Amino acid sequence: MMRNSVSRIVLACASVTALAGRGCTSSLGTSRPVATAEAPAAAGAGVIRLPKASLDYIRTASVEDVSAALELRVPARVEFRETALSRVGAPVAGRVVSLAVKAGDRVRAGDPLLTMASPEAAAARTALAAARAALTEAQAAADREDRMMQAGVGIERERVEAQARLSEAQAEVERAEATAGLIGEGHGATLVMRSPIAGSVLGVRASVGSAVEPGGDPLIEIGDPSATWIVADVPARDVVTVAEGDAAELEFGASPAPLAGRVVSVGSVVSDALRTAPVRVVLDAPPPGLRPGTFGRARIKTRVRATTLPSEAVLIRGGTETVVYVATADDTFERRSVVVGKPIDGRVQVVSGLGPGDRVVVSGALLLDGAAEQLL
Repeated sequence: MMRNSVSRIVLACASVTALAGRGCTSSLGTSRPVATAEAPAAAGAGVIRLPKASLDYIRTASVEDVSAALELRVPARVEFRETALSRVGAPVAGRVVSLAVKAGDRVRAGDPLLTMASPEAAAARTALAAARAALTEAQAAADREDRMMQAGVGIERERVEAQARLSEAQAEVERAEATAGLIGEGHGATLVMRSPIAGSVLGVRASVGSAVEPGGDPLIEIGDPSATWIVADVPARDVVTVAEGDAAELEFGASPAPLAGRVVSVGSVVSDALRTAPVRVVLDAPPPGLRPGTFGRARIKTRVRATTLPSEAVLIRGGTETVVYVATADDTFERRSVVVGKPIDGRVQVVSGLGPGDRVVVSGALLLDGAAEQLL
């Protein structure tokens, strides 16, 4: 009789629970709670399982690589091309005797720039003359030994020694000629320094009577104003998107309209201070009067192939970590850390963390992670 009474109480409680959605307590004092709504269940670290009733609020999409237009706006400056600037320094220690040019002069390759007097130049030329004389003597001795051997009165050991002295003399002449060649033209202690390129004299840092040393500051700078290009400082994170041939527009204060150009070189070294890489641009029609040292702005137009997601798909956890939720089953979602780049066409670029075919929650991601914040 007691068992039948308990059964009736349990059945009655189940019926009431189904209608009212509340727990029920029997007269025996036992309580049996019944859930009224299913909440997301954690199935492991970073893995969430949703009840079917909540799946209607979640929308997923497969990750795809897309090609998108990208415009970089960066500072730029006009510089000489690498082969259009020459800094002429003293090859040896000496004293400036005379100057043949001044700032602003046009020079051709080989034109004299200045004359200096140098004891080292005199010593090098003297050493060259002595080496050549020794070579002439060694050549004569070797020829004499060859003739004596042919006549049958020579000694083989002496002939071999003469050939060795000849080889040493030839090596000494080559060394002395190389040293004198680095010093340059002139006679005795006089040294004439000449322009290595054609262009304009940008600056003269020497004066008559001044002492100069090798390895010091350049004495004269020469540049070709017509051989310039634009150097744009592109941040390291964006330089990978730039390629040779990309179109660019340059804006300078002296130019009333933007100037068209194209990228001809992408630097591979990132500066330590600014964390930028140099991107060199050549103008299609350089205007007159655009001088090296002028600063402006560059707009580099490129296309990138990248993985992008709607902004609401990316969440921030802990203020720093960017995450998305990837569907691993119809009702199971895995949290995954990603590295994001700059926005492209209103979407967030995902640099790493996802692969083609991954199904990402693109709407309703906050329902899965109440501790996260929206990225954008």
